[in-house]
Amino acid sequence: DTLACRRVEMLLAATLQNIITQLPVEELDRIQEHLQSSGLAQRHQRLYSLLDRFRLTVAPETVSPPPLITLHPLDGEKQPAVEALIPDKDWYVSLVTYQCYTRSDSALLEGAELLNKIPQLELYSFMSNKDFNLGLLAPCLSLGVSKISEDQNSALFETSLRVTLDHVTNIVQQFPACHQVFQPLQPFESTPYWNKLSDIYGDAVFYQPVIMLSRALAHYMMSLSKLPVSLQIQPDQETDILRFVVLSLEVLSWHLMHEQIPLSVDLQAVLDSCCLTLQQPVLWNLLASTAYVTHTCSLISCVRFIIEAVAVEPGDHLLCPERRKIDTSIGGSVDEFDSNIPKLKYITAACEMVAEMVDSLQTVLSFGHKRNNSIAAFLTPVLRNIILSLARLPLVNSYTRVPPLVWKLGWSPKPGGEFGTALSEIPVEFLQEKEIFKEFIYRINTLGWTSRTQFEETWATLLGVLVTQPIVMDQEETQQEEDSERTQINVLAVQAITSLVLSAMTIPVAGNPAVSYLEQQPRNKTLKALDTRFGRKLSVVRGIVEQEIQAMVSKRDNIATHHLYQAWDPVPSLSAATTGALISHEKLLLQINTEREIGNMGYKLGQVSIHSVWLGNNITPLREEEWDEDEEDEGDVPVPSSPPTSPINSRKHRAGVDIHSCSQFLLELYSQWILPSNPSKRTPVILISEVVRSLLAVSDLFTERNQFEMMYTTLTELQKIHPSEDEILNQYLTPAICKAAAVLGMEKTVAEAVSRMLETTLRSTHMPSRIGALHGILSVLECDLLDETAKQLIPVISDYLLSNLRGIAHCVNVHNQQHVLVMCAAAFYLIENYPLDVGPEFTAGIIQMCGVMVSGSEESTPSIIYHCVLRGLERLLLSEQLSRLDGEALVKLSVDRVNMQSPHRAMAALGLMLTCMYTGKEKISPGRTSDVNATVPDSESVIVAMERVSVLFDRIRKGFPCEARVVARILPQFLDDFFPPQDIMNKVIGEFLSNQQPYPQFMATVVYKVFQTLHTTGQSSMVRDWVMLSLSNFTQRTPVAMAMWSLSCFFVSASTSPWISAILPHIISRMGKSEQVDVNLFCLVAIDFYKHQIDEELDRRAFQSVFEVVASPESPYHQLLTCLQNVHKSTAF
Repeated sequence: DTLACRRVEMLLAATLQNIITQLPVEELDRIQEHLQSSGLAQRHQRLYSLLDRFRLTVAPETVSPPPLITLHPLDGEKQPAVEALIPDKDWYVSLVTYQCYTRSDSALLEGAELLNKIPQLELYSFMSNKDFNLGLLAPCLSLGVSKISEDQNSALFETSLRVTLDHVTNIVQQFPACHQVFQPLQPFESTPYWNKLSDIYGDAVFYQPVIMLSRALAHYMMSLSKLPVSLQIQPDQETDILRFVVLSLEVLSWHLMHEQIPLSVDLQAVLDSCCLTLQQPVLWNLLASTAYVTHTCSLISCVRFIIEAVAVEPGDHLLCPERRKIDTSIGGSVDEFDSNIPKLKYITAACEMVAEMVDSLQTVLSFGHKRNNSIAAFLTPVLRNIILSLARLPLVNSYTRVPPLVWKLGWSPKPGGEFGTALSEIPVEFLQEKEIFKEFIYRINTLGWTSRTQFEETWATLLGVLVTQPIVMDQEETQQEEDSERTQINVLAVQAITSLVLSAMTIPVAGNPAVSYLEQQPRNKTLKALDTRFGRKLSVVRGIVEQEIQAMVSKRDNIATHHLYQAWDPVPSLSAATTGALISHEKLLLQINTEREIGNMGYKLGQVSIHSVWLGNNITPLREEEWDEDEEDEGDVPVPSSPPTSPINSRKHRAGVDIHSCSQFLLELYSQWILPSNPSKRTPVILISEVVRSLLAVSDLFTERNQFEMMYTTLTELQKIHPSEDEILNQYLTPAICKAAAVLGMEKTVAEAVSRMLETTLRSTHMPSRIGALHGILSVLECDLLDETAKQLIPVISDYLLSNLRGIAHCVNVHNQQHVLVMCAAAFYLIENYPLDVGPEFTAGIIQMCGVMVSGSEESTPSIIYHCVLRGLERLLLSEQLSRLDGEALVKLSVDRVNMQSPHRAMAALGLMLTCMYTGKEKISPGRTSDVNATVPDSESVIVAMERVSVLFDRIRKGFPCEARVVARILPQFLDDFFPPQDIMNKVIGEFLSNQQPYPQFMATVVYKVFQTLHTTGQSSMVRDWVMLSLSNFTQRTPVAMAMWSLSCFFVSASTSPWISAILPHIISRMGKSEQVDVNLFCLVAIDFYKHQIDEELDRRAFQSVFEVVASPESPYHQLLTCLQNVHKSTAF
């Protein structure tokens, strides 16, 4: 801009003859026309005025090209006068047409908001117009889902989905019906099929819609879990969606082949939609069928090609040469195969590619590996997930599960199955080689299992490896023998069997690691406080904040794509009525185990709570001490009258697998190893540790009381005969004994032994043993201890927690993180469930330590611990176990932390602050005076609450855009819950007008919602009074463009006309512009207010006089006054 201006100024200083030769008039016309048509004239006004001066110099008789007339209903000379315009539905639709029929990526969210107000009957024809911007489909689907989840109208979602699927079908129908395999690295044959494909893929107009529809499909796939049955994928849509996803990858590969590098967001859109499509069981099953072999091979070739294009540097290979294995077992002797199997070479190539890609998951696509540095971080998880889904397809699955080393040892099975690629299970003798066995375990852990048969075959193979190795050794064998290869293979086999059995516990699809994660049953009880009137209000605002915290800090183990808000926690409901449905994370507010990192889906001790074991398996804890009691002490222990019926609860079978038999077999096998019947034989110590560790995990799948009895007996016996110095074993043995004892109910004799063991272990110098003991303590505490046990055990625990936390609170970063997390979890659980046993001193001490930890710098307190502590404190507030003093300490702490630099830490503190205010732990919140007994809030409590609100306004002003957006979303509801409108209006309007406000667009929505609340409660006169009162403040704002924009937002917010009210998103999207359109919009909304809101002549005069003071000629205010004069001529007031 500056260079161009300087050049024009130099031309103006030259002679006339000279400048005409350098810049002829035709060239000048062309430049000015381009600036007008591209909208650059408005942005570069100085350059344009210099060009106008240049024209006056060289050709004064010519005129500059006129500004481009847009489709905007308020643009151009021929439009009716603004004051005569009546904003109705047709006018509104023409306005939305202007915003939504342009090929632009700007203001898409505002466009979706505008579309939401178009009447349902006209929406489909509007959105299916050929000029409609397809980029709006994804935001429309997102907005539609949020409206459905708020129990509002689903018209926007239904229409957007219908339009999306119509476009998908139209694109798919352009292609020949008979699909052929797309091989990016092979030259195209000159056949009608490939010629047609080259024409379509090479068409620049074809590419962009495919990308936009991929984005929309990804949004649809993500929202499926929240949609009613009528909006799920219908059978007649499956084929088109699948074919579209395949062709979108083909078109991306075609562009890469022709060195037309796609934008990273385009690459992301296509891979996300592919990843999410393969996660849908109906679409994956369709792809797995024989009719879609060519599509499968195309998909595999394209994904492989894209990985090489983005991750492999020239001259390099995806895998090192020694890992690459060109195998002859499939397709080597074609005579062996059924001649009906078509295109054998494609299938062979697909098998080899997938095997290579699965191998690359350990290198190129493994976070932290040096070869992963060359690939963009956002691509790694999505490509990993796509490879997992592809490798599970029956066409390639059997071949992919075979470790490459096996072929080198000469194994040559006969392939079979419907694709001719299914191989028999690998013979056990091959797996007795440690390196091959490790490779095999990597593959079964990575790929999971696809059917009950495959699970049983893998189970048999692993048991075969165990059984063929001698387990117990003679006493004479040397120590070196104990560490021998066979012990290592046994340890690997035990680990593999454990993870195989646990994979049956993954949900929603057991055995499928691409979409499923281990079930969790948190020990924390549901919070009754959330069911009160204020609790429900808190859930709404706290849920919005929670979503943002999840998006910022979640470890994202369960999210492959880049989309922020698709997190769900695999916690199935255990009540029979809900048939094991998953609960969304919004409903699980603060219920996940406190010590678990947000979004970490790995296996942890305490994965399944003791209560859920009782409830899910109908186990009743029996205690001799309670047999004779008339009154059952254990009110909390759920004993269902009839066994639960949900699939999650019929625990003996999961996904058709007989889990009860598997866990029973392992329990008996392990018992024989732990306590050999022949005293002269013994099991290697390293294997005993591994077996106890396995038992600790597998016991999550036990379904009968006698299994826990056998586990308890075996392990206590082992404890007696095994040297107590073996700390590596103790770290598993202690929590395992505690878990079994807790499920059995901790009767008195058991409790004494367990308490002694815990006391001893807590004094150990071995950190993992103490962490194990703390996990054991959490299990034991969950089973509602008898008074006598509590008196013996709880003082020991509380002393340990206080002394340890006191020593490390100020420097958590130099201490073992897991230890700190479990200590905090145990402390919070004690305060919540055993408040009388621990006493107020313990509670105050813990809260003080937590304050020290949370107030530390970001270096001294890691974020995992920060979030754990804040969530624990929030639970304590909601469980109503804190004294008033403790509550006030938390309020101060949260307000202090909301001002932190780090967005995710400030958001977590905001959650705590909201909880403090809603639970009424503050003095008293100034409430609405509509309650029958409500007293007028005293001025002090209003001042206290106003201080809290100031903190929120500060966060909008000083925070990052993501924070400002979230605070602006919760602010109107928060203000409505706590204040009478007159108390906060001044603050809201002042913040909106402040020149220090970097996000006026967010504040505009706050003003709008506050005014709408007043309208709906019949207080429109208050809105009018505030507008009149504030007008002069608005007109003094600079620059004029911002003053005009602020006034437009203000008048729209105050409007009672549905069509004026609906244009707020459009006005927000034009922030800072001062084109004729903006002036006309300003006049239109001001006249609407003048006509419909002002009743008194005095008020009309006051309204005009405000603008008369600032109305200089050519200013928007001058134009408004002219319009008002015309209004007076035509309208009788």
